[in-house]
Amino acid sequence: SKRPEFARMIEAVTEKSVDGVVAWKMDRISRRQRDFVRLYEECEGAGAFICTASDGIDTRSSTGRLIGEILTSVAHQESQNMSLRITRAHEAAAKAGKPSAGGTRPFGYTADRQRVRDDEAELIREAAKRILAGEGLRGVCMDWERRGVLSPAGKPWKQGPLRRLLTNPLLSAQRIYKGATIEGKWPAILKSEQTARLRLLLLDPARRKSMGNSRSYLLSGFLRCGHCGSNLVARPRQDKVKRYVCPRMPGRPNCGRLARLASPVEEVVTEALFVALEDADLSAYVKRSQTKDMRLLEEAIRADEDGLEQLAQDHYANRIIERAEFLSARATIQERLSHNRSRASEDRQHGVLGALMAGAKLRETWPERPLDWKRAVLTIIIDHVVLQPAIKGNNKFDPSLVEPIWRF
Repeated sequence: SKRPEFARMIEAVTEKSVDGVVAWKMDRISRRQRDFVRLYEECEGAGAFICTASDGIDTRSSTGRLIGEILTSVAHQESQNMSLRITRAHEAAAKAGKPSAGGTRPFGYTADRQRVRDDEAELIREAAKRILAGEGLRGVCMDWERRGVLSPAGKPWKQGPLRRLLTNPLLSAQRIYKGATIEGKWPAILKSEQTARLRLLLLDPARRKSMGNSRSYLLSGFLRCGHCGSNLVARPRQDKVKRYVCPRMPGRPNCGRLARLASPVEEVVTEALFVALEDADLSAYVKRSQTKDMRLLEEAIRADEDGLEQLAQDHYANRIIERAEFLSARATIQERLSHNRSRASEDRQHGVLGALMAGAKLRETWPERPLDWKRAVLTIIIDHVVLQPAIKGNNKFDPSLVEPIWRF
């Protein structure tokens, strides 16, 4: 670990701004032999000395140097023994079903992790339900900020801490120790199935990629140019008015001949969505994912994640398998893992539709819904939207030129 004050001491010795180093005991200077050797060599080169009050060490004598090296070795061994004792204590606590201790109080629990704080637990359940129904972390954080919900440290919630909270097995009375999931004996806030689905969703590397203007544009990624078939991009005018354009750029197939203001296009697509969901029977579409299948999928994903860790251990640490064998096995597991994660994401999308069919009136609730949720609904209902070119000379917006392509 970094020791800035130790580095300053070395620098002072090297620059000869001090005559020597005086300490109460040798282990107050260093518990690592290499640090002592480094300090001693710098002192020797600069004509400085090391002296301790309690140990009676003075490196200006050969006996003092020998005693100093011995004491440093003993201190290093004691540090290793202490680390081993702490590791064994953690292992014993995990096997006994106790939560990990220390650190800041976890949101939802008292400081000892043994009792649930009902007000915070209700917020956690609400957030989990919203995330699994298609809403994003950002939307939940902004809502909590408006409602004055603060973290145990007294700060507004951000996406990173909220992700870590919702993916922590602590919430479902579980603890992961050395890759094994251990059932705990403290009260749970979420069901283990919820935690598993949240981890699949929020820890998916594909989710970490930047969404760019899709955070503020409803149809970013959905629109196609009626001239060339390329994707339209979100690009505001100089006066900040939102619009979608087919950009002409070197190395891209876009024709650069189409641009539409965002607002009227989004209104047409939204109205078409309302009408489609009012008339369509989506029951068969929603039931494509079953709970049992999802549980098996989650188990397969966890097994492959554990397999990747073991594979790396066998190659890099244990040297059991060669590099070519490692790369081949890793590619196979990663491909299967990516496929299963995509299937898990589809299950979450069907859950969004299930919430709609449970009685929510989409037209009435749409204005209150966050953008992430709206885009999740669009993703499972609409494959893409084609914007046909307008008649030359006609600058008036024509709704008939907006053509949604449905998934069902």
